[in-house]
Amino acid sequence: MSADRKTQRRSLPVLNQDTRDWEFKAVIALFKLHTRLERLMSDGLAPHGLTLAQFDVLMTLHNSDGITQQELAEWLLVTKANVVGLIDRVGAAGWVERRPDPCDRRINRLYLTDSGRKIAAQAHPGQHELVRRIFGSLSETELTQFHGLLKRLEEACEE
Repeated sequence: MSADRKTQRRSLPVLNQDTRDWEFKAVIALFKLHTRLERLMSDGLAPHGLTLAQFDVLMTLHNSDGITQQELAEWLLVTKANVVGLIDRVGAAGWVERRPDPCDRRINRLYLTDSGRKIAAQAHPGQHELVRRIFGSLSETELTQFHGLLKRLEEACEE
């Protein structure tokens, strides 16, 4: 099937022909992009026995080993309760360990285990290649503009 036919099939003609409500169309396009990216990335992680949420934890700790559960929750934009369950699961798999903070025993710090580093290193190249393939359809200038626009929209959500 040609790319044009796929595009026509996936979009409602009424939305494409209507020149009003571009904000709404943009939101729908972002949701569709998110859903497709999430599906593709999840499919790429399945052979490694990882979910997208678990991979996110591993990569966050790869870049910021020793953060607290609260910091991880803030980074992932989830509640602390969600992080606790997620850390329980990656901990049970042997990928992450909790260690008490030496200065404040009420706080646990999170660290990748050797096994966690290994699984992250195995899964990362496929995810990186997928993102490069998809976003490689944009020029560097377009990517820079796109990133800037997304940041502005993110900031508008916080107002």
